[in-house]
Amino acid sequence: MPQRRRRNVRPEDTWLLHNASDPQISPDGTRIAYTVASRNQDKDRLDSQVWVSGLDGSAARSFTNGTRSHSPRWSPDGRSLAFVSNRGDRSQLYVASLDGGDPQRLTRARHGVGQPAWSPDGQRIAYVAAVGEETPHEDKSPTDRSAPRVIRDLYFRFDGTGMYDGRRRHVFSIDVASGEAQQLTDGDWNDAAPSWSPDGTKLVFSSDRSAERRDRLAHPDVWVVGAKGGRVRRLTRGRGSATGPRFSPDGEWVAFVGHEYPDQETARNLHLMVVASRGPLRAPRSLSADLDRSPLGAFGPPVQTFAWLPDSQGLVFLGEDRGSTVLFRADLSGGAGKRLLEGDRTIDSLTLAPDGRRVAFSSSWSSAFSEIWTASLSRSASPRAVSDLNADLRARVQLSLTERMTYRSFDGLEVEAFVLHPRGARRKRRPLVLHIHGGPHAAHPSAYSPIYFQSLVAAGYVVLLPNPRGSSSYGEDFSRACVGDWGGGDYRDLMAGVDRMVELGIADPERLYVGGYSYGGYMSSWIVGQTDRFRAAAIGAPLSNLTSAFSTGDIPHVLADELGGTPLAVPEAYVRRSPLTYLENAKTPVQLAHWEGDLRCPIGQSEEVFSALKLRGVEVEMLRYPGGSHVGRTPSQDIDSTRRTLDWYAAHAPAATRASGS
Repeated sequence: MPQRRRRNVRPEDTWLLHNASDPQISPDGTRIAYTVASRNQDKDRLDSQVWVSGLDGSAARSFTNGTRSHSPRWSPDGRSLAFVSNRGDRSQLYVASLDGGDPQRLTRARHGVGQPAWSPDGQRIAYVAAVGEETPHEDKSPTDRSAPRVIRDLYFRFDGTGMYDGRRRHVFSIDVASGEAQQLTDGDWNDAAPSWSPDGTKLVFSSDRSAERRDRLAHPDVWVVGAKGGRVRRLTRGRGSATGPRFSPDGEWVAFVGHEYPDQETARNLHLMVVASRGPLRAPRSLSADLDRSPLGAFGPPVQTFAWLPDSQGLVFLGEDRGSTVLFRADLSGGAGKRLLEGDRTIDSLTLAPDGRRVAFSSSWSSAFSEIWTASLSRSASPRAVSDLNADLRARVQLSLTERMTYRSFDGLEVEAFVLHPRGARRKRRPLVLHIHGGPHAAHPSAYSPIYFQSLVAAGYVVLLPNPRGSSSYGEDFSRACVGDWGGGDYRDLMAGVDRMVELGIADPERLYVGGYSYGGYMSSWIVGQTDRFRAAAIGAPLSNLTSAFSTGDIPHVLADELGGTPLAVPEAYVRRSPLTYLENAKTPVQLAHWEGDLRCPIGQSEEVFSALKLRGVEVEMLRYPGGSHVGRTPSQDIDSTRRTLDWYAAHAPAATRASGS
């Protein structure tokens, strides 16, 4: 039977995309469970289910139903799976036998639950649930609902969460047989990521219980509580941050991702750290410092990014390296970490087989769709795909490869970039899209769906994805190089990349376009105020006026750390580094895209760009999407924004190019 000819990627292919995450190998090492997210076109939302298969990928099946099931966790005997599912009554904890039958619902928490963890004996499951009042206006009379919300804390909201209210997240455990739940922690703070000691007598968790917690970014510590509750004990020294703590198999150590910096400068490396689980309070020790790379931290959904080896003498962990994710090994004895798995991939989470010989992970790339993979740690064999969730999409579309290149910037600094080329002869100069990542301490190409970049390539653009100074995954000095210098060396690094593409005969200097989101939106706004080399700009969720952004965003300390103080302390820095200051020079047509629910880069930042350009007579339009957050939006909105970006660039091609269709 002849093979179907594959076509170019389209924005609408987003509906066909599946994302795999949070793999969990069974205790006997023969099966794997993981979460699969899919786009529901009828409901215009992201649904998720738990899947189970053999570790070799055999007998893959959806294990759950409903709209949103996730966080699969094997019982210690491997005969059952616990998972969290929303079946019309918030997210609750369920347990289902691998032999079949209806799942058993364990919890009936008013505000839902998350982050499940089995006790070693399989009799109890720990989880996190919110307690307290949902909102101060809930169940009030119309008169009471019109009352003001009284704000006394600097951190009173968070992007994707909204306004903080009276609820606080605490650790619970529930008896699987009887369904009897017990609250283990309490207080006016939030607890997260519970994990059991090997003997089942204690749990570790992370929590910021400092007096300053309401007026600064979160600085969680590692805490220990007894399996029956009671007094908690802190294992870290209150000097930094700690997430995702886990006991070693022998119970002597607790590992976590964090740091002990006195400030919260986001440009500095995180560390894989260990601290003794018993005895007097001691300084944690970094196992990753010699690598000069940050391990991945589970700051979003609670997934595993490191795992103890069975002998308790070392760990495997995920770390950033030159735009990719690498699997490292670190030993308690010290020394530089060992690279176990390299290659061009973005790994989101991992799980280690009980014998410590094989790892499974979820992976994607700008040229590869998301799947679950396994790899041996005892030999240099290539990873093998466990899932085949995107087989239909791969059969339909042709993906352009992502290539690495390096170039020298204005001061001799070597900068790395990723390039995607349209299919066809490369000797012909092509239109170029310079796409700038967010952060600024992030890196291309991991933060974006492959559909976006592949849609640009399919439309005929060469896509340039540089990692200028300030990007993560190239070492701490490189990451810190833009602190206090936003729009300085990083801007010149980006332009040097464009110059190099023109010099190589790849980019047509008359058909240059620029875009980016978040910090990429900031830099795109900066660029249109500095140069008119680009025919059009597509700017997403920018920071444009850093003074107003400091006052209206949800994490003001980040701007203070990046710029050297608050707007009251260093007002000239905020003016000098704001794109708005230079928009009087702008001539480039600009399209702005922003979500009304964005609290990280509030929509007023786009409104300031729009007004400034409109009053100057510069062509500008604004896509104002309802709802959403800084990173949250519906699938249809995602598709629409990609399609409108393509249309914006095409509408501003040279007249001769539009006429010829090339």
